[in-house]
Amino acid sequence: MLDFLRKRAQSLVIQAIVVMIALVFIFWGVGTNLMNKQEAAIVVDNEEISFQQFQQAYDQAYARLSAQFGGTVPKGLAENLNIKQQVIGQLTQEALLRQGGQEMGVMVSGREMQEEIESMVQFQDNGGFDIERYRTILASNRLSPEKYEQSLRYELLGTKTIENITAFSQVATDFEIEELYNLEKETVSVSYVVFDPETYLDSVEVIDQDLAAWYEANGDRYRTEKQVKLGYLPFLYEDIGSRITVEEEEVSRYYDDHLTEFQVPEKRQARHILLRAAPGAPQETHQQQLTKAQEILEKARNGEDFAELARLYSEGPTSVSGGDLGFFTEGQMVKPFNDAVFSMDTGEISDVVKTDFGYHIIKLEEIQLGGVTQLEDARQQIITALQLEQAKPMAFQLANSAYEAIIGAGSLKAYLEQQSDAQLVETGYFKRSSPPSGVTADPAFLDRAFELQEQELSSIVETGEGYVIITAEAIMEPQVPALEEVRDAVEKDYRTEQAAAAAKSEAEQLIDETREDGTVFEKAAQERGLSVEKSGSLMKNDPDHSSDFPQGLVNDAFRLTRSAPVSPEPGVIDSSYYVYRFNDRRPPETAMNDEDRERYRELLLQFKQQRILDAWLRNRQAQADIRIHKSLENF
Repeated sequence: MLDFLRKRAQSLVIQAIVVMIALVFIFWGVGTNLMNKQEAAIVVDNEEISFQQFQQAYDQAYARLSAQFGGTVPKGLAENLNIKQQVIGQLTQEALLRQGGQEMGVMVSGREMQEEIESMVQFQDNGGFDIERYRTILASNRLSPEKYEQSLRYELLGTKTIENITAFSQVATDFEIEELYNLEKETVSVSYVVFDPETYLDSVEVIDQDLAAWYEANGDRYRTEKQVKLGYLPFLYEDIGSRITVEEEEVSRYYDDHLTEFQVPEKRQARHILLRAAPGAPQETHQQQLTKAQEILEKARNGEDFAELARLYSEGPTSVSGGDLGFFTEGQMVKPFNDAVFSMDTGEISDVVKTDFGYHIIKLEEIQLGGVTQLEDARQQIITALQLEQAKPMAFQLANSAYEAIIGAGSLKAYLEQQSDAQLVETGYFKRSSPPSGVTADPAFLDRAFELQEQELSSIVETGEGYVIITAEAIMEPQVPALEEVRDAVEKDYRTEQAAAAAKSEAEQLIDETREDGTVFEKAAQERGLSVEKSGSLMKNDPDHSSDFPQGLVNDAFRLTRSAPVSPEPGVIDSSYYVYRFNDRRPPETAMNDEDRERYRELLLQFKQQRILDAWLRNRQAQADIRIHKSLENF
C-alpha cells in the first residue's frame, strides 16, 4: 500500500503492492527527534498517529532519498522536496484508507494474515515458514507477534481497500485502446526556423551608459566569493603513522586475519558487437536486429576480423575501439552477458546473447586467473594499513592535548610561544571553491573554516586525513567589484543577453506575421535570410528520435492544427528560439498487434484505477477532520 501511494507515478497496478516487514515497523518503531512527545502528531477523524510513527516514517523516507545519492543527501535537497509534507500526506492517506475500508465492511481474516506472514521470505527457512525464525526476528526488533500482526492487519486492510475501490474499473474498451494507440503512434511533421542568438552578437552595440545601467541591475552576478586566510595545527594520520614502527609479527598476523583482502578475482577481457533493441521496442525491431546479429555472427565465425566487424556494425559506444570492453570481473556485466562470458574459452565467439540493451555477439579475448597476493608483495600495503590504524587514536590524543594546552595558555599565540616544536601551517587567501590541496580541501575542514569569525579558534575538527585546529587569521567578505575590474566578463554577458533578446524578438515577429496565414511562413522566413527546415515524421515518446527538430518541442508540435498552424510562442532549446508551422498529421504506419493491444489495455486499466483511487482519497480528505500538531511546522 505504501509503495502504491508513494510511487503511483511509476507503478499503478494493484498487484505491485508488496507488504514488507520493514514498512509495517513504522507503527511500532522508536523515533529519535520526537520520541518523547505524548500528544498525537496527526489526528485523522479521531485516529491518532503518534510522533513515533511520524519519526519512523520520516527517517525511512530520508534513508530512501539518501540511498539514491550514495548515502548523503545533497544540501538543501530534503527541504526542496519537502519530505516532511510527503510523510504527513502518506500517513494521512493510509489512515483514510483504513477508515474507509472499515466503513465499507472490508475485513482481514485470520487465514489471510497467516498466508501473508507465511509467504514472507524473511520468516522462511529452506523455502518454508519457520515459526522460530519468525519469533526471533520480531524479538530482535523489540516486537511481539501480537503487535506485529496488529500492524500487519492495518497494512492488509489498506491494501484490500485499494483493491475494492479500484475494482470499479476493470474494463478498457477496444475503442479506448485504439484511440490511445493512435494518439501515441500518430505522426506530425512541421517546417521550422531556428533563431540562434550567436548570429546576432555582432549586431549588438555596447554603449557605456547602457552597460553601466545593466551592471547596476545585474552586479550581484559578479559578487566575489568570501575568502579566508587561515592558520591550522595538523595532526594527520599519515604524518603520525610514518613514525610508527610495525613489527614483523604484526604484519604476518594481519595477513592471516585478512586473507580475503588479498584475493585477486579472475578477470576476463572481451569484445562485443551490440545491435540495440530496447525492451519496449516494437517486435519488428527486435526481429530485424536479431536477424542482423545472426548474419554478423556468421561472418565472425567464418574468420572475418571481429574488431573490424565491431567497428562496422556495433551500435554501442565501444564500436570505435573494435568493441573492446577491457578486463572485468564476474558480476560487473548484466547477467545474460556475464553468464555467457564466464562460460567461454579464450578465443571463443558466443551465440547471439539478448540483454535489455539489445543483441550481443561476444568474443572472449583473454583470461587473467585469480589468486592470492603473497605476503611479500602485500607487505608494504599491510604496514601502511597498520600504521594508519594505530595513528588514528594517537592523532586524536595529540590534538586533544594541544587543544587543552591552548586553552590553558590563554591563546594560540601563547601556546605556540611555549611549544617550540608546534608548527602552525598558514595559507594565503583562498575561496571555498578553490582551496589549496591537501587537508584544506577536505569538506569538514572547509565547513568549519568558513564558519569562523576573524581571529576565532575552532575546536578539534575531524577530517578524512586526521585532526586539525583552525584559526581564521583574516577574512575578505564578498563584494561587488567595480565595473572596470570585470568589464570583459560583463561586456560578454551583456552582449549575449542582448543577442538572445534580439533573437527572441525576431522569432516573435515571424509568429505575428504568419499566425493568421501559415502559407506565408516560408516566404516571411526567406525574406529574413533564414533557412526553413523540415522535421520529417515526428512521434511522441520516440526513443529513436533522429530528427534535427528538438524532442523537447515535439509535444508542442502535436498541438498545432490547420486552423492554428504556427507555434503561439517561440520554443526555447539550448538558448536558441524555434518557430514552427504545422505541415501534416498522419495515422500510425503499422496496425496494432496483439501484444501492443494487451499492453495498452493494461495501461488504460491502471490509469482508470489510479483516477478512481485519487478521486476517492480527495473526497475522503475533504470530508475528514485532519489536525497536524503545530510542532511539525518546525520539524
